[in-house]
Amino acid sequence: MTKANEVLVDFVVHDESTKEWRLVLVEEGPWLTSEYDELKRIQDRLYGCLDAVLDGHLFEAYPETLGKNIVVQLDCYDLPRAEVEGFFERFSTGILLSHDYRSAIESKRYFGAITFAIDFGILHLP
Repeated sequence: MTKANEVLVDFVVHDESTKEWRLVLVEEGPWLTSEYDELKRIQDRLYGCLDAVLDGHLFEAYPETLGKNIVVQLDCYDLPRAEVEGFFERFSTGILLSHDYRSAIESKRYFGAITFAIDFGILHLP
């Protein structure tokens, strides 16, 4: 699994109404390299977030997350929607098929539950 200092999370947000904690990854386009390379980079970031939660690094940085639900959220701006949505769906459902990750997620050692969310916004630049 990854070291905590190798994870690039753009925002950690606490939603008072739902009591969830969100690890938000922001991805902006257009992509400058191949689709494969960009999706691989996003995949690495998603795995890094999961590892930070599962290994307790998020808890170490934010002790108030103990036992709380965690949402790994990917915010996308100016990215190829169909490709990213398809990839994200495969990742977020497929992660539970991995024995190592499924076991760690089901243990709920540092959190209540982990879910995934994706959003495609419009980036407004001046």
